[in-house]
Amino acid sequence: MGNAQARKRIKAQDFHYLAKFTAFVTNELVEEYYNNLMDKYSDGKMEKDDFIKTFHLAFPSRPQEKLDKLAEELANKDGKISMANMLILFYLFCSGKMEDNLEHIFNLFDQDGNKVITIDELLNLMSVFIEIGEGKEHKVDLATVMAEMFQKGDADSNEKLELAEFKRGMLDHPVTSKILQIKTIDALLELM
Repeated sequence: MGNAQARKRIKAQDFHYLAKFTAFVTNELVEEYYNNLMDKYSDGKMEKDDFIKTFHLAFPSRPQEKLDKLAEELANKDGKISMANMLILFYLFCSGKMEDNLEHIFNLFDQDGNKVITIDELLNLMSVFIEIGEGKEHKVDLATVMAEMFQKGDADSNEKLELAEFKRGMLDHPVTSKILQIKTIDALLELM
């Protein structure tokens, strides 16, 4: 997911939501950190140290050694972590309701803002989501999971997922629903 696209899709309501359901104190603080990271990492890939610092601000009670291990697991071969991965983790770990978290994840990947997720947008989402839940070296067949999740959700068979269909597909598919249940770094590391 490109940085410019992400910047356009993150809205004030996302900052408000993350401030409310993480340890970030205010909307302004969330927005300031996010904007600083976006300015610093125009390609959308951040250094592990910045990921750790930002994650720790959002979830200060998470053990440092486990957070360090999570950063190692998420980092690519260049030692960078996708900002999309960080945002999805914020939504997975925050104390908001799962349905609301899914709405924010949906909006993050609705690239054109038309309130539906297309096959291409779902591919982008699933590649990030499965990597988080199964690790970089996962053996999950992305195409199969995506097709099954899409089929479970696309009730009107219009080849697009509206928000309610997206939620249904994510909650009803065994792989995605398992990932959505993760609320601790330990549980996430076990899957990776």
